[in-house]
Amino acid sequence: MFKLPGRLAAMALLAVSCLQATAQAPETDNSATIYRKLEKLNVLGNVLYIAAHPDDENNRLLAYLARGKQYKTGYLSLTRGDGGQNLIGTEQGVELGLVRTQELLAARRIDGADQYFSRAYDFGFSKNADEALAIWNHDKILSDVVWVIRRVRPDIIITRFPGDARAGHGHHWASTLLANEAFKAAADSTRFPEQFTYGGVKPWQAKRIMWNAYNFGGNVDTSGGGKPFKLDIGGYNALLGENYGEIAADSRSQHKTQAFGVARQRGQAFEYFITTGGEAPRNDLMDGVETGWERIKNAGAVQAAINRIINAYNFVHPEYSVDSLVSLQQLLAKMPFNEIISRKLQEVNELILQCSGLFAEATTGNEYAVQGGQFKVNFSVNKRNAANITLKAVRLGAFDTSLQYSLPLNQSFNLTNVFPVDINRPASQPYWLANAMETGSYTVNNQVYIGKNENDPEFTAQFVFTINGVDLLVNRPVQFKYVDPAKGEMYEPFPVITPVIVSVSPNVVLTNVQPGNEFTRNPMIKVQYKANFSGKGIPVQVRVAQAGFSVSMGDSVLSSVAANKKAVKDTVVDMEPGREIMLNVPVKDMYVQQKGLENKLRVEVMINRDGHKYVYTNYLRVIKYDHIPNIAYNYRDMVKVVPDEVKTKGRTIGYINGAGDRVPQALVQMGYEVKLLNEADITADNLKQFDAVITGVRAHNVHEYLDAKYDVLMDYVHNGGNLIVQYNTNTGGSPLKVRMAPYPFLITTTRVTDENADVKFLLPDHPALNFPNKITTADFKDWIQERSTYQGEQADSHYAMPLAMADKGEAVSNGSLLISPYGKGNFVYTGLVFFRQLPAGVSGAYRLMANLIALPSHKNN
Repeated sequence: MFKLPGRLAAMALLAVSCLQATAQAPETDNSATIYRKLEKLNVLGNVLYIAAHPDDENNRLLAYLARGKQYKTGYLSLTRGDGGQNLIGTEQGVELGLVRTQELLAARRIDGADQYFSRAYDFGFSKNADEALAIWNHDKILSDVVWVIRRVRPDIIITRFPGDARAGHGHHWASTLLANEAFKAAADSTRFPEQFTYGGVKPWQAKRIMWNAYNFGGNVDTSGGGKPFKLDIGGYNALLGENYGEIAADSRSQHKTQAFGVARQRGQAFEYFITTGGEAPRNDLMDGVETGWERIKNAGAVQAAINRIINAYNFVHPEYSVDSLVSLQQLLAKMPFNEIISRKLQEVNELILQCSGLFAEATTGNEYAVQGGQFKVNFSVNKRNAANITLKAVRLGAFDTSLQYSLPLNQSFNLTNVFPVDINRPASQPYWLANAMETGSYTVNNQVYIGKNENDPEFTAQFVFTINGVDLLVNRPVQFKYVDPAKGEMYEPFPVITPVIVSVSPNVVLTNVQPGNEFTRNPMIKVQYKANFSGKGIPVQVRVAQAGFSVSMGDSVLSSVAANKKAVKDTVVDMEPGREIMLNVPVKDMYVQQKGLENKLRVEVMINRDGHKYVYTNYLRVIKYDHIPNIAYNYRDMVKVVPDEVKTKGRTIGYINGAGDRVPQALVQMGYEVKLLNEADITADNLKQFDAVITGVRAHNVHEYLDAKYDVLMDYVHNGGNLIVQYNTNTGGSPLKVRMAPYPFLITTTRVTDENADVKFLLPDHPALNFPNKITTADFKDWIQERSTYQGEQADSHYAMPLAMADKGEAVSNGSLLISPYGKGNFVYTGLVFFRQLPAGVSGAYRLMANLIALPSHKNN
């Protein structure tokens, strides 16, 4: 994305790249879109929009700037949205960041803007900018913003949030502070001078930076600034067949993990801008900026040539413009080289391809490229318009075939070849996950990767066409192509994977559950490895290890071995693609509870292949959703062992899934029998079997049927059951429309974001803090990301509220845990983030959850 071509690339050879990173068929251009792109050749303006997260961007403004004004428009999201919640799946943390990265790219394909990122990690809700900047490392992320500005060279910069507490989130607030600081620093040659060692990078001063001021129902927040600049961006574009509100709705609706599907909007739509740096605009956002060819010295001939092409354009026969576009390319190649000329050359090259009706792709029927294996590629070309074009060559790696084939009209040309994959070629991994994360930010050591939205394709084919004596180089990624019976033709990325992938489950094991059953007294972990290659009689050694303690095994687990001892046994296995081999391993044989030893078990598989030994430790995780391309990444799969005592009472749990949490798996590790409940399961007779019923996070937000089940659930409680409701939201983005509690309370946006915040015990004798586990402050150690969110307040007097906590400098709140007897049973509402703590193996969260499940019954009130 950021690589600036050398001068040679701007001269004799034209290069056209199309990554086609989409789970649908490649996008095609009709005559109207080609005409719009011809008009764009005369537009040199450049805008950069900066905010903190996926979904922060103003999609309508981006669509107006990119599709309407046709400026080069980019969105810099400081984070990838890793710290949020997922309303359509179970991904959290870096996995959620991977999904939201692709959702942003899907949105950009609709609104026409580019997408950039810094190295900042979304560590969850933050209440002030100081906290965010300290955790991210202010200078590190500032350097990223400066780098993007210097590479993109925007004429104007726009921020989404005010640079103060009105931003409502520390990340939002910090994004604007960084943007305004970078506005000046990017032009200062003494700031981050190491960036100038990369070709083409120079200081850059944008004309102005503006805050895209809040506008709530026409009430514009102008505090802290002067008179806002007002702009109507709600226009209709006949060539697009849509107005910018309609495009924006489709773009924003790609944020599916956040349930941000919105209605298409039409009509006037005003945006307001307050200048925070540089000269304020008077008549136009680009006041004082030459957005046409006037900004390039001696470019009159270029503009005249573009105008002639536009005036002569034939909507029925766009191929008539090919010769003129090739001449324009030659004219541009003679211009003094700079970033704008490079960009316009790329646009011209793409237009030559589109006007010619050239279709070119490189696809494989393999879903993955396996180290040490091979894959077959089908190269396909079709010239669908009557342009005079010769296919000169097809290239991929060392494969370079000379063809000199004059392409006939609308006839497909196909060529196949088989390619090896070096066994030592690195497996595919998102570049920001390649190194261990620093506190609050990703580690990216290659400067040119910073800002990139995703990796380049693993394999890129090159088609060389000759048009009017000029070579046109068309780059196409090798993609996995298949036909889904329900969805039709599909294109997916083609990653490199290891010959063996290794996994271990579950991710958390409790070894001291009391009273334990057979499952919890001798918990087992499942070690699995799956082959991605064929091989007869492959010697395999599997080892499960803890620091200072390891055991090796073949088909069966060896007996317990003392710490620091090792037993080795090889097993000969016939490998077949897709074959999974599973070993059940008693944790007691693997885990040693000893000070200084880590509490995680790791697994590795060593194979002897062709006289060489290869060790594999990583699990291939593939995330699939219909609205984005498949995502593959690798990580070291480990089991966290929790040796602390967890006492339980009761055995059967009914669980109503919410918005993507993994609490049910944690309950199973506690020894409970868990049954997932759907709408039909919530009946009076069925609920009688459960010691407790638990609703997942945001369950009442996503299941409106729970309103109709209110009486059934209340009767269950009244008759002696325990109903535990994990947090729900009551905001405009996900309004609460159902009843949930026997007595009133208010769900608020109050949250405690400091995972180390002091916890006070207001009711130390309450059963929730004493039975069957004695809860102490030690149970609130090692929590991750946050303590509580969407707490309950203004609660009826029936509720006991045994805990109190607060972030530094804020009033103490007791709304993280509300407990009320109702009939013989108990109702619980909790904002405590069990959905984060239990999968992370926080023992205190397990102990407290066990107490809530075990709340004692009462006499009828």
